[in-house]
Amino acid sequence: MAGGRKKILLAAAIVLVPGSLLLGARDWLQSQPAEPAQPPKPIELSIEAGMVKLPGGPFWMGTANTSGISSEFDDAQPLHEVRLRPFWLDQRLVTNRDFEKFVQHTGYETQAQQRGSSLVFDRQLQAWREVVGVDWRHPDGPDSSIIGKWEYPVVHVTWQDAATYAAWANKRLPTEAEYEYAARGGLSDCQYPWGRSQRLSSEYLANGWQGHFPDSDYGSDGYQGASPVGQFPPNRFGLYDIVGNVCCWCADWYAANAYASSLTDDPRGPTAGSERVRRGGSWLSAANYAGDLRLDYRDHAPPVESTNHTGFRCARDAIER
Repeated sequence: MAGGRKKILLAAAIVLVPGSLLLGARDWLQSQPAEPAQPPKPIELSIEAGMVKLPGGPFWMGTANTSGISSEFDDAQPLHEVRLRPFWLDQRLVTNRDFEKFVQHTGYETQAQQRGSSLVFDRQLQAWREVVGVDWRHPDGPDSSIIGKWEYPVVHVTWQDAATYAAWANKRLPTEAEYEYAARGGLSDCQYPWGRSQRLSSEYLANGWQGHFPDSDYGSDGYQGASPVGQFPPNRFGLYDIVGNVCCWCADWYAANAYASSLTDDPRGPTAGSERVRRGGSWLSAANYAGDLRLDYRDHAPPVESTNHTGFRCARDAIER
């Protein structure tokens, strides 16, 4: 099911990694500077046509130790080093306005439109349900509209819808490794794009779920549901909504033990699978559900699934492969 659905699988990854390597990674992380006292200021990077050029290089991906946290993070082990080539990433989520332009130019019909329904999280039922007449133009119900919501992230798009848009824009979907690298913004020993704590002082830094999911969302961050893009501070790479608001489709197939066999240089994930990776968390991410906006949280769903909490952003190679 959607919204941070996690299949409880044994994480064989821990067994497959030498203990000395994992301990070395932990020692290295513990030697890194503490989290910033204030939201980190963006680094000076090239911005062109709404995309940020990220320098790439090495970083530690995943979670070093899942003791004391939810089993939702079992598939984020082992902590492993990854090296990425430079790449471009959309500074903002793809919006309804962006997707409207795409549809006007191509006549594209999303998979939700073709089947006539999509998944909506029903607050009253406190559950997901398939609603007839829901699609990206009618995100909350058959009688809803995106009029006046042009700067909201497009939702009810499947993986194929997102990949098709990206190809039309001469872009692609980011890999899972690229997404985590981008979300970290150069911070190593941190669980959030701004530090080690879900909040810094009294400021909300992303659109998540405040309260106990699914029965109470206080909306303390100003929103119950999706928000217009760019309403919260960017991370150090100048990326808005890199966690929260809506989760983002990534290029990779999902596997619970993918990190155990991950390549070091530019990993692309498994060659096949039944579900695709989603990253970034969403407005449904709570302390007891869907990773609490942690940047190492791995969500996944069938590529034909569409929901009102899933969107995407695009990437582009900085150099020819």
